[in-house]
Amino acid sequence: MNTHKTQQDTGSYIALGEYCLISAPTVNLPNGESCVPQHFYGYNHDLESVESILKHIQFSNHYPIFCAEDDQGLFIQVGIIGRENYQRNNPVRSKKIVYGRKWRVEPNLPTSEIIQTVFLALKKAREHEIRELITLSSIDGQKVSTPFNSHHDLPLMAECRSLFQLSETKQSFTIESVQQLLDTLRFDQTKIQCVDLVHRRNGKVLIDVMFNIGDKEQDKNIEFSELHGIETTLVLNSSSANELLYALMDTLIQLSDRYVEKHFKFNGFNRFSREHDLRQIGEFSINTRFIQSNKLDEKGKQLITEHNCSVDESRAPNIKLEQQKLRLAESFRNIEMIEGFLPKGF
Repeated sequence: MNTHKTQQDTGSYIALGEYCLISAPTVNLPNGESCVPQHFYGYNHDLESVESILKHIQFSNHYPIFCAEDDQGLFIQVGIIGRENYQRNNPVRSKKIVYGRKWRVEPNLPTSEIIQTVFLALKKAREHEIRELITLSSIDGQKVSTPFNSHHDLPLMAECRSLFQLSETKQSFTIESVQQLLDTLRFDQTKIQCVDLVHRRNGKVLIDVMFNIGDKEQDKNIEFSELHGIETTLVLNSSSANELLYALMDTLIQLSDRYVEKHFKFNGFNRFSREHDLRQIGEFSINTRFIQSNKLDEKGKQLITEHNCSVDESRAPNIKLEQQKLRLAESFRNIEMIEGFLPKGF
């Protein structure tokens, strides 16, 4: 188990980028371990300490995790090693590496939150790729598009919003009509099969679909092999092609997220896996967060409160543009009392 332990109590060391606050209490866990909970630690992370965290994270060699530093500070970035999504007609295309967005890391960010930042970055990197792997045939069947991709020109779409008005009417879905629609789609170059369909009395439609495994030639080129061969259920709010397409996308993202939850590990522990008893996680939280009053004197409480306030204050943004102050003013209008720290320069 990865617990913070003081040198005085256990002889172990405190991790890079961490320091124990003065008067921080030690608590005993049901398994006999003693620890100082993370909310009684201070943090001053740098490139070396973030790297010391990343080396304990395991997920997939297809998603290397980088930490780096630029003029704005530390950041984490996920790489994606795979084939070009927009060259599907070339079955022997070489693999390439692309990079996700930069996820900023504040020096005073707790170690657990850095780990969770990597977890979220992996989820979103995979979602980005999945959105590009759902292809839809054009009306004439001559071309394909990726309507769920993240690269559409949103300002231009806003100018042309009348083009996207939904005009379809509800229809009575059957297995055959659903399959006809699914035949215009591909996920990661493979077909999607409608296995079963049920109309619920509340108007919802349950559709069982199979993300088919392709032929041997395709198998060499698919990128999300763990999602192929899965049978799952789409839940539609109504019988419409639009609802079916969105439900399909939502389900693929959910399946991908669950895969990350199960296989993302820190020190060999898959913290986010749903195989862990959530009630026991709740008990662990109680044991580490509810501290007996005699464990912490008044001076200790004051020091920890002051430290937490300084961290909160450091996260308040510095507003320099007058037009931004005007835009944000409405959020704070007519608020007589507000706790926390207002933006600097506001």
